[in-house]
Amino acid sequence: MLAQTQFNNNFHFLRLFAALCITFTHSFALLGLQKQEWLMILTKNKIDFSFIGLCIFFSISGYLITQSAIASSSFINYLWKRFLRIQPLLIVVCFLSVFIVGPFFSVLLLQDYFTNTHTFSYFRNIMPIFGIQYHLPGVFTTNIGEASVNGSMWTLVVEERLYVIVGLLFVLKNKMQKFYVILILLLNAIYFMHTVFFNSNLWHYLNGGHVFYSLIFLNASYFYLHNFNFKNKSYAILCLIPILLFLVQKFKISESIQVLIIPFFVIAIANIKAFTNDIHKYGDYTYGIYIFSFPIQQIIISLNLANTAVQLFFLTLLAVIPLSILSWHFIEKKMLRLKNIIL
Repeated sequence: MLAQTQFNNNFHFLRLFAALCITFTHSFALLGLQKQEWLMILTKNKIDFSFIGLCIFFSISGYLITQSAIASSSFINYLWKRFLRIQPLLIVVCFLSVFIVGPFFSVLLLQDYFTNTHTFSYFRNIMPIFGIQYHLPGVFTTNIGEASVNGSMWTLVVEERLYVIVGLLFVLKNKMQKFYVILILLLNAIYFMHTVFFNSNLWHYLNGGHVFYSLIFLNASYFYLHNFNFKNKSYAILCLIPILLFLVQKFKISESIQVLIIPFFVIAIANIKAFTNDIHKYGDYTYGIYIFSFPIQQIIISLNLANTAVQLFFLTLLAVIPLSILSWHFIEKKMLRLKNIIL
């Protein structure tokens, strides 16, 4: 079932597109040119391509992670599979950041860099569920946009915490899964009240992007549990969505409705039959592109190798695509083969 869901559709293609969208937006943001990003100009500073990418990522993740939880042989097996998908490459990236990127790009002397407590506390990023550290001592401090070594990792904090929530599906078993669904509906209702009736002033915490994308993830999870037949209704959904988006903007309740419409729309696109269904045959390079792009962009900026955002984007891809191919074949793919050693 899982293989069929992954390979007879556009999930791989959409995730690859999402990673490129985020890299594209960061190419502008890290040069201090956020407002010049193409989609920002087109939408009059309302959304950028990173928003599109993150919506795709959280929609697909919510849908497929829920399927993984249901299909897992145990709660431990489910967590083990999630660990194998995220942590091995993250460990490599953290070591490269601390021992390669840090010493070369820090303004501190090597002795000062390696005796600074924040150098080795960076390894907390191996387990984002407990929070992350964005900076290494003295690294990228002269860059134009920001000094983060890998700002993209904030999403992994949200994702891994959502993995634990989805794991409740296995813990609660079939008879109790209705409480998981009630939780999702309750969160949507609170968010609707917050954005519509209280003009986003009910609780400040609910205004963060982490809440918006979490609801997209959880609603996609609900659509999987609801067993909605997207394959037979995808084209009808695609025709309906533009009308819904228009009504949403017209009546100014966009955020609370978008968290429902966006995952519905993304999963509908994912289930359309097209030549892009076969992209999985070449490997899954999405995670590699996502996790390597930000530090590579920071390196390129630090070396003054790019004068424009578009230049930065393509230079980043020249470096990131080979790294992503290598990481898939020599790290990620090999790790995933171990998913059933813990049942």
